[in-house]
Amino acid sequence: MDNKKIIIFLIAFLMLSFVYLSYTETRQADLNYQKNWWVVYFNDARNEEVGFTIENHSKQNNFHWEILVGENKIKEGEAHVSLGEKKKMDFDVVFQKGKITIVVSDGAEKKEIYKNF
Repeated sequence: MDNKKIIIFLIAFLMLSFVYLSYTETRQADLNYQKNWWVVYFNDARNEEVGFTIENHSKQNNFHWEILVGENKIKEGEAHVSLGEKKKMDFDVVFQKGKITIVVSDGAEKKEIYKNF
């Protein structure tokens, strides 16, 4: 009789452990749950387009962006990107040979990406 109680207790304990681990793993897999990060990347890094995307998983919603050719600023603007949202920025600008740099800032942090044409 005591063996049955021990086995039932162990099975119940294992089931509770699996449920708890599943719950915590689901929360950790959520990109927005207690996380504070954002990224900027090119829409298509292999072609000659300069379109980029801002993906936001932070509390900050307002971003300032600039497009630089060498040291010259050719475009700039503001973007409002809510939590969990991606915002694509597309441009119909043709660039000559050289380095194109995109600088995005949220006020506290600044990130840069670039392409060489």
